Amino acid sequence: SGPYTDPAIETDIEKGLGRLRQDWLAARGDVESYDGRHVRPEDNGFAAGERLTREFAIRNRPLRAKAGKAVTQLAYARAGIITPEMEFVAIRENLGREILRNAPKQDGEAFGASIPDFVTPEFVRDEVARGRAIIPANINHPESEPMIIGRNFLVKINANIGNSAVTSSMAEEVEKMVWAIRWGADTVMDLSTGRNIHNIREW
Repeated sequence: SGPYTDPAIETDIEKGLGRLRQDWLAARGDVESYDGRHVRPEDNGFAAGERLTREFAIRNRPLRAKAGKAVTQLAYARAGIITPEMEFVAIRENLGREILRNAPKQDGEAFGASIPDFVTPEFVRDEVARGRAIIPANINHPESEPMIIGRNFLVKINANIGNSAVTSSMAEEVEKMVWAIRWGADTVMDLSTGRNIHNIREW
């Protein structure tokens, strides 16, 4: 369930997670960095003084598609390109599949699902190209491990977290995220309503 349960990886909250997909993005040659915009007071709910959460120390320049390029997994899939993200997804989908195949089967309605015994990168690409699955892979979050959502793939678990309008801190919000990932959440959605939303999300 990610780096927080991998004994071979040391995590440091001050450095953030490793940028797993950074080299993949660079190798495709279709993105460029730019300055972006400065953080405005309203981005952090006008928090100030002691109430303002300190900024994350590391600043990475945001990325965008080069002129005339589309940098989504859907665009690559429809162009017939198998990306490293699709290969990663295939490996992830096959984890534990042998156990599932030998487990007792339950009667139920398939609703048109056709899940193969072994998921290949080409199967992943085809399902994405057909619009039957998505790979959430924002180019500005290269630390994220690719995963896929679609009816012909394993069920995914989303964890909703968010800082409170009453009381919250950066450390508490990071701890919520870590525990969600540690216990197997595939995705984490921030539904914050309080102050410091921008700065806490950077952490």
